[in-house]
Amino acid sequence: MATDKRPTHSKNKSISIHGDVRDSTVIIGDDNTVNKTTIIQKFFSIFKSDSETLEHRNRRILLNHVENAWIKGVLDASLHGAALLDLGIKQDSEAVTQYPWAIRQESTKGTLPAGLSMLEIFDSIGMGRSLLILGAPGSGKTTMLLELARGLIARAREDITQPIPMVFNLASWTEKLTLADWLAQELNNLYSVPRKTAPDWVKGNKLLLLLDGLDEVRQDSRAKCVEAINEFRKQNGLTSLAVCSRSQDYADLKAKLSFEGAIEVQSLTQEQITEFFNRFGKEMVGIKQILKKDSALREMAETPLFLSIMIMAYRDKQDVDILTSKDEKAQRKHLFDTYIERMFEHPHSKKSSVKKQDVLHWLSWLGSRMIAHNQIPYEIENMQPDWFPQQKRLKNYRLIFGLLVGLSVVGRIFKMSGSPIAGEIRISMVDSLSFNWEKARRTLIVRLIAGLLFGPLLGLFSGLFVGLSEGLNFGLLVGLSGGLLVGLSSGLIGGLIEGQVDQTTYPGQRLFFSAKNLLVVGLVEGLIVGLIVGPIVGLFVGLSEGPIVGLVYGLIGGGFVGLIFGLIGGLLYGGNALIQHFTLRFILSRNNLLPWRLVPFLDHCVDLIFLRRVGGGYIFIHRLLMEHFADMYEESV
Repeated sequence: MATDKRPTHSKNKSISIHGDVRDSTVIIGDDNTVNKTTIIQKFFSIFKSDSETLEHRNRRILLNHVENAWIKGVLDASLHGAALLDLGIKQDSEAVTQYPWAIRQESTKGTLPAGLSMLEIFDSIGMGRSLLILGAPGSGKTTMLLELARGLIARAREDITQPIPMVFNLASWTEKLTLADWLAQELNNLYSVPRKTAPDWVKGNKLLLLLDGLDEVRQDSRAKCVEAINEFRKQNGLTSLAVCSRSQDYADLKAKLSFEGAIEVQSLTQEQITEFFNRFGKEMVGIKQILKKDSALREMAETPLFLSIMIMAYRDKQDVDILTSKDEKAQRKHLFDTYIERMFEHPHSKKSSVKKQDVLHWLSWLGSRMIAHNQIPYEIENMQPDWFPQQKRLKNYRLIFGLLVGLSVVGRIFKMSGSPIAGEIRISMVDSLSFNWEKARRTLIVRLIAGLLFGPLLGLFSGLFVGLSEGLNFGLLVGLSGGLLVGLSSGLIGGLIEGQVDQTTYPGQRLFFSAKNLLVVGLVEGLIVGLIVGPIVGLFVGLSEGPIVGLVYGLIGGGFVGLIFGLIGGLLYGGNALIQHFTLRFILSRNNLLPWRLVPFLDHCVDLIFLRRVGGGYIFIHRLLMEHFADMYEESV
């Protein structure tokens, strides 16, 4: 625990504390600190080309996505009813291997001058700037990073020459990928940048990288992650970036970041804590008495997160109801357990039919899976079959998984997307579809040729049973009609290009999009095939049975074949993913790992202030609480 503390007050740099965990946040920065676009830039913007206009549109989409997901969804959501306390920031020259940067420090304390915003601190480093942000768990590192993002977004909107600030969580990084490749993958997964163009955004110095959660990378991979970041800097020295990490986890690493600057968020002073508790009068008498004799709890109160949780957990509690222990781990567990209990009693939590024990069990399993699979935030559509624990109680559902695998194999074969069993089966939603006429034309020609070649071969084979002459006639008819049918339907399917939405605004939105594409493709494919097959069958039957019988057979045959082809088309583009997803949800529900009505449960957890909505996903209010719930699940199995 750092010892340097600064009790001075500032209007620009503060910590938000209130009787709500959503209010535990650091407010740092000046929104007015932006670079204005020059008159010359505005003048020449009149003559920009169409490609530049498209790039500007892409910039606007990305900036909006980052702002909606991280600034409005996380940072602003934590500012309601804020009460302000100052937060100290200290330079840490020993945390990084390169350190030419320095700001005049306040005498004797080593802290940066009061009133500096995060944007000013970042700008002071210079071009190609890199900054490491350290702090204790719950100290507000991520909030500082997002406050920096807020200022950078405002600047990027004013000046098109500025890079786009993009927030990523390093928890999902693996040693299999370079940092550049991982960033391109995350741009596609999180921000829907097309796979083909994402690498250009990363390597073209168009982005400013804000990387949170270095301490959330798997412990045995953190040193490799530091090396990957350093290697990325060697290859892309003009790309500015900032990285967040817990102080102790970073200190334990032998490898160090080759950055120009490093700062450490300082703890709250005891004077600040006492002053803050005094604002609540007699409501916090119990905790104030315990803090005088419990060093572990007193140390925890020095971080904004725990101080805010103490307000919620120990408000109106007598000192006899508060655990006294010198063990910080035991104190933390008791604090979180008390907080959870109080949230179920809180008047703001809406009434729900979900039982308390079910909420705790389901949320603990969810937290354990999010940590195991590095999924932050959690999105319903991103759950995969490998989330299942390898337990005997799931063996009765192997048949369902076998059917899903078979369905996925069929889908891959129809799409001709390579090996049908290439690694594990993944559930991939179909967010949007576009049609490429050139791709459809090439597919149409190939399939028509294949159909025409298949007809004579089928005729020769049939001739062995019904006679050569009749077999050739039958084969010619089937070959021509079948070639036309398969060519047109395959051309329609082959011309479709899957896409992803720019951002999700509500949970399950991508499920809705996949269902819509299932219906559209199924109806169009079935209608086209039915209109082709119906007349052919009617004509063939009508020549021998009469026009009335031919019409009936044509309607029946066209409808039946159209239904089959429509079903196949719908399964390929949305249906397969939906069947897999809801079967996965069914198995989770039957094993009491998650409820079937998932969204109402997650929204109930938001009301309980366990989770927070971020666009179409959910995050725990803090990683420490997620880890606490995950430990609860491990204890129960």
